[in-house]
Amino acid sequence: KNKHSKKEERWSTGNTYTNNWAAPTYMVSVEDTGLRGGGSKLKNKVWDAAKSTIEHWTGMELEPISQYGIRVYSEGAVLAPHVDRLPLVSSCIVNVAQDVDEDWPLEVYDRQG
Repeated sequence: KNKHSKKEERWSTGNTYTNNWAAPTYMVSVEDTGLRGGGSKLKNKVWDAAKSTIEHWTGMELEPISQYGIRVYSEGAVLAPHVDRLPLVSSCIVNVAQDVDEDWPLEVYDRQG
């Protein structure tokens, strides 16, 4: 229901995580209390739903550090291979309401490469 409440992300000059100069990215913040269902309650629900899966995958007990929200990639967007900054040593992507002509390939490398 909040899909149309996205806000364009502002990336710093020289940032190459995405090709935002050619295909902008947008964010719908799960913490935005102005959106239907948004706020800390939703943020906690997302964390609670994902925590055990991420802990199983990493073999580590985790604590929530950061949750960006729902990023919307426009047609032609690229998310470049990268390593997240500390303390974000484990990350996950939750695909929400994808509407594309073909699936996006996703490659994930663990600590062993």
